[in-house]
Amino acid sequence: MKKIVILFCAIIAFANMVFGQVTISTSDLVGTKWQLTDTGDSHSKSFYEFTSKRSLWHCSDGTIFTYPYYLSASIPTAFDSTKVGKQTKGCYFVKYNTQMNYFYYYAIMSFNKSTGKMVLKCLNKDIIGLTDTFTYVLMKK
Repeated sequence: MKKIVILFCAIIAFANMVFGQVTISTSDLVGTKWQLTDTGDSHSKSFYEFTSKRSLWHCSDGTIFTYPYYLSASIPTAFDSTKVGKQTKGCYFVKYNTQMNYFYYYAIMSFNKSTGKMVLKCLNKDIIGLTDTFTYVLMKK
């Protein structure tokens, strides 16, 4: 029994290392704007902007979608609205779509404001069936 518990803990630890590669703080995101690099022409001018409480998706047609978000140190099982607007740290970016009543979470694979690159991997397998990796570039203010 002891071996099974140790094996289970090792698997969970390994999964956390594989999916969440980089830990960042909310302050790393607040006030920044990021553009998705691997889009077609229809989204070439769209970008994401971060405030302390919201992730704003500015679409190329002028539409803006807002999502409450926070960072988590572990894979979330539900959206925790008490963390929104608080200074959080974590290797998972968690946002909530209020219109669909659904939360999304992404592993932060890399983050570097100096080089202007952020890579997020969507882990919601029940939405599309696969994980998607998004690469963003930091926009100049």
